[in-house]
Amino acid sequence: MRIMDILLGLVKTPAVIIAIVAFLGLLFQKASISRLITGTFLSFIGFTMIKVGGSILMKVLTAFSSLFSNAFNIVGVVPSNEAIMAATIDKLGSIAALILLFSMILNILLARFTRCKYIYLSLHLVLFMAFAITAVLMQFGFSHTMMIIIASLLIGTYMAVSPFILSRFSREIIGSNEYAISHAAISSYVIGSYMGKWFGNKNSDTEHLNISNKFDFIREPNIATLLTMLVLLLISCIFATQPQIKDAMTVVYGAGAGDKNVVIFVLEQSATFACGLYLAKAGVNLFTAEIVPAFKGFARVFAPGAVPAVDVMVLFTKAPNATLIGFLISFAVELVCIFLFPFIGLPIIVPGIMASFITGGAAAIFGNATGGFRGAVIASSINGLLLCVLPALTLPIFSQLGAKGVTFADPDFTLPSLILDYLLRLFS
Repeated sequence: MRIMDILLGLVKTPAVIIAIVAFLGLLFQKASISRLITGTFLSFIGFTMIKVGGSILMKVLTAFSSLFSNAFNIVGVVPSNEAIMAATIDKLGSIAALILLFSMILNILLARFTRCKYIYLSLHLVLFMAFAITAVLMQFGFSHTMMIIIASLLIGTYMAVSPFILSRFSREIIGSNEYAISHAAISSYVIGSYMGKWFGNKNSDTEHLNISNKFDFIREPNIATLLTMLVLLLISCIFATQPQIKDAMTVVYGAGAGDKNVVIFVLEQSATFACGLYLAKAGVNLFTAEIVPAFKGFARVFAPGAVPAVDVMVLFTKAPNATLIGFLISFAVELVCIFLFPFIGLPIIVPGIMASFITGGAAAIFGNATGGFRGAVIASSINGLLLCVLPALTLPIFSQLGAKGVTFADPDFTLPSLILDYLLRLFS
């Protein structure tokens, strides 16, 4: 049990996993002590910067979500990977940890002996998937051993195959195959890429939009990010009551909320949001500069020719305009779903703002790469739809575990769960 706790602790701290991979890679390359220390710690610092930047974004988005939901009286289920894992960890924790371990081993074996030469490094996302698949299998009375075997085979295969499928599109964005993408919405990105290719117009790139000289400041990504959040917060504050605004301010300032006024709150959080994204992007640059060369040593020993698959936020520096467009479009589609779902008998799914930002932005980047501005809009619209429809459909599956009113957020957790549940019911 102690070993399982250590494994879970490591996986919940992905920066440590990255540092270990970088250390082993440089060690196998027989790098000097100086290079070993520098590469290991810069990889660790870079990924930590991404996490810290993400935490800053999360705090601002949580305050905005509270403000927006209260202002417009939106009540429903908020999909949360962390919440459902916390609700089921006593029941599934040790099984999920073993699934993660065997899935990692299978991923390395597939990268070594098949064409799918990608090693999935976003292991914290794999842990969520282990919980999702285990939750489905548990309903059908499988023994712990069978659950571990089935889930490990499915997830280990996913870890190697999903970056491979997406690589035909990610290569075009990155400009090389030095690294690939591992994320929990690869299904959305693949669908969005094909839709952009079929129905978009690659000539109208989001990063080269025709903008009047009067609004040339929008081309600066940090200014565009600040203004986006500024508009969203202002609209929410206009429709919110004073107590609702104070509640949102408390999320950010805690006990010091009473000393702030609304104008300062809106301005400061808009700037903080831009700072968080800037820090995450800086971390991406530092992280990729170190992990790519270090990984070659790791791959040489365990899986020659393998490519590291890393978090999708590494793409945000490639197309900042598409990132913001994708966030707004995905969020808008999710709001439309709130009003439509009661009429079609589905539970209301309240947008998870962080999921909207990361997966919506990434979906737009992929859509833009294959279909320009129109492709970005199509891809992020599909992403917003998936973020609402799939959690609504999986809600009954996970409620049987005692996790009432909560479900997973990302398509790669919900879609496989639905398919597996359907197949098991079909053949049981």
